[in-house]
Amino acid sequence: MPGGKKNTVYRRKRKGKPFTGVQRYARKAKKMPRADREVTNSASSSSCDEALSDAESASISASRLKMRPEDSPDSSSKISDVNDFQGEGYRLVDLKKLYATLSEAHVCEEDTITKKGQSFDVNRRAVYHSLETGGGYEGLVTFCSIMNMPCLSLPAYYRQVDTILEALEAEAKDEMTQAGIRVREYILKESGDEVNDDVVDAAVSFDGTWAKRGFTSLTGVVFVISVDTGEVLDYHVLSKECRKCTMKRSQCQTDEEFEAWQIEHLASNECDINFNGSSPAMEAEGAIVVWSRSVELHKIRYKWMVSDGDSKAFNTVENIYGDDCKVEKLDCVGHVQKRMGKHLLNLKARTKGKLADGKPIGGRGRLTESRIKRLQKYYGLAIRQNTLTKANLTEREVDVVVYTMKKNIIAILHHSVQSQDAAKQHRFCPVGEDSWCKWQQDCATGTNTYEAGDCLPEVFFELLKPTFITLSETKLLQRCVRGATQNRNECINGLVWARCPKHKHHGAKVIRCAVASTVCHFHSGAASRARIMQRLVIPAGEYTQKASEEKDKRRLRKSDLQTSAKEKSAGKESK
Repeated sequence: MPGGKKNTVYRRKRKGKPFTGVQRYARKAKKMPRADREVTNSASSSSCDEALSDAESASISASRLKMRPEDSPDSSSKISDVNDFQGEGYRLVDLKKLYATLSEAHVCEEDTITKKGQSFDVNRRAVYHSLETGGGYEGLVTFCSIMNMPCLSLPAYYRQVDTILEALEAEAKDEMTQAGIRVREYILKESGDEVNDDVVDAAVSFDGTWAKRGFTSLTGVVFVISVDTGEVLDYHVLSKECRKCTMKRSQCQTDEEFEAWQIEHLASNECDINFNGSSPAMEAEGAIVVWSRSVELHKIRYKWMVSDGDSKAFNTVENIYGDDCKVEKLDCVGHVQKRMGKHLLNLKARTKGKLADGKPIGGRGRLTESRIKRLQKYYGLAIRQNTLTKANLTEREVDVVVYTMKKNIIAILHHSVQSQDAAKQHRFCPVGEDSWCKWQQDCATGTNTYEAGDCLPEVFFELLKPTFITLSETKLLQRCVRGATQNRNECINGLVWARCPKHKHHGAKVIRCAVASTVCHFHSGAASRARIMQRLVIPAGEYTQKASEEKDKRRLRKSDLQTSAKEKSAGKESK
């Protein structure tokens, strides 16, 4: 077509910079001899151990801190070597073909299948697997039906659950006892008195979680986790339902018959009901239980309590130790940080019409959602970067930290709002080359990298000032001095409901199994499963050990990667 664009067969060049890296298959690594690889691996592992031992020069992830060998000196005495179990593991086979083959060569005179008490070894392993994965009895039935295998009956299944529950709770109790000892040692070491049998005061994070979303859950769980070591010190499961009571009530013809049975049922301590009240009240009731037995279990008083801002549990335990030792409330830094965003969003919604400069509060270059998120992040950094992790803080140290936090929060307000006098605008910002303020960096280095156009107009100063003053109150910042969060509680809550999914109904005993298993896994990782199996007389073999080690390695690698990523992002945000 005349005047049309002529097609070309040549490929257009890609715009942008060319690839400057190394092609994937450009260089083939030379294969290293096996002996050299072993030497290299041993050297790298020893260097990693040396790096981890120096806690001051490198940060360590929370998972690695809990699972390090030096934190559990008694772990070797708890479990025998899994190599003592010489079994080759289980295989899925066709019994008819196996029987036909073996009957030609040998006739068995007696049953040689391994039994553990009154149950088969494989049955207990199968039930333990269903509890760990959250499949339950229905999941086990489905697996057996697909594999064309017979399955346990429901009564036999719950008999195994009772046995497994006893072993899990015994192991979890030992884990929490050792955790309490480590917390006492840490606090006494901080105070300079390492040999002391007196009761010590500790800071803990507390949170409740429910088996069902909403306010109609029949089961709830509360956890107490040490702020200093990050380990679980105590937990309590509250239930408003008993499976046996429900079944018996449907079988009884009259109320008198059920009441007569219930008296014997309660006397035998087999009833799962330990709470009568509303589901939201479970958290406060659980707090009373765990706080009242803290001295008996660990010789520790939970003096500082990290909880939600609207938690009613604090009011129930504030005077539980008497007037001489009142429980003090600490705020989760993550929840406090969100208050800045909530206050600014409410301010934006309340402010109607135009401001003094004739423009609305929102819009380009004004108080947008991205700007609110940025101010919220800066507010959180102003608190987190000035916290202290010591177990016992003096009033002088607290006052200094609170003053520094206030100064940094006010610096955010002045730094974010444009002013005609740049020196006055940035007078509260940190000085020097390492300052997060670009203007102060330029003053120290003589460069010109600061951009004044990224600030809010001057009319926003008086509008935002009340919000910043409210969120920099002394009492609020005093509750944030330790920089504590409820992240560990949220983590352990997720582990519990991974074993008991919330979209399914679970009885109290199954949830107790999940909670006890979670505590063991939270402290020692998948390696704790071998100790539990030893208690259940189903020894862990070679494949159990390999799978547990690989799972723990993946967990530590992921935790270390997240820690390094957080450090990198924190370094970028502080600049």
